Amino acid sequence: MEQNKDIADIQAAEATFQKKKKFILCYHSFSVNNFKKASVQIRKLAEAAGSPISIAVIPAFGAAPESEAEQFREELDKFVKEGYEIMLHGARHRADLSLNRSIAGKLALLVSNNEAEFAGIDERFTQALLKRSLALWKAHGNGKPSGFIPPVWFGNKFLKEQALEIFDYYEDFHGIYQKVKGNIKKTNSATLSFSILPTPILGIAQTYACLRMLLPGGVHRLVFHDKDFRTIGEKRILNMVRYISTLREKIMYKDL
Repeated sequence: MEQNKDIADIQAAEATFQKKKKFILCYHSFSVNNFKKASVQIRKLAEAAGSPISIAVIPAFGAAPESEAEQFREELDKFVKEGYEIMLHGARHRADLSLNRSIAGKLALLVSNNEAEFAGIDERFTQALLKRSLALWKAHGNGKPSGFIPPVWFGNKFLKEQALEIFDYYEDFHGIYQKVKGNIKKTNSATLSFSILPTPILGIAQTYACLRMLLPGGVHRLVFHDKDFRTIGEKRILNMVRYISTLREKIMYKDL
């Protein structure tokens, strides 16, 4: 009987320790161009994790037919009502190549294949793009997004401050930020993402992600894209999510 109590105490201690380790599971980049297959992938990720997840949404519609746009709106509405968390992911994700950019911004465009929409632009255009992102969401979605994630995590020296004037959370590659009593609080957070990695090292990257989740500290972000379901494979992705969910408690940005 005493031995059983000791085992129960050990298990309770382990459960308490595990709950101190948290992670965010986020799907990038949900848009009018991929929402049909992305919706299926997102719900499979949520099922593997045991609860709704965070979704980084590209709110621009571009030249999508109105019928597609309406279906996209309906799917977004379902996700919000089902308890999924919305993070805005730029305005249209693709960079406007006509804008002036710093040297660092031009390098970011080169590395990201012109996906780093906010990289290296000035204060005025940063503010305009942020407002456009929110306006597009208000036109097509409901509820307030939890935060803002710049495409490919590339920003500029103005973006963090401006984003936190509008949104509750902002993130870059190294951390998650929020305003607390007028000050910006940073939560250390490793970004564990696979979409831009060469196929030969995907196995190593997945092993690294699982090992990183074993270690204490930080609220790490596990990020999947539609591309990952083709390169890594659905079965391996879902198994990884199930395994990591045994190591850490899954939360959303709004739970920080």
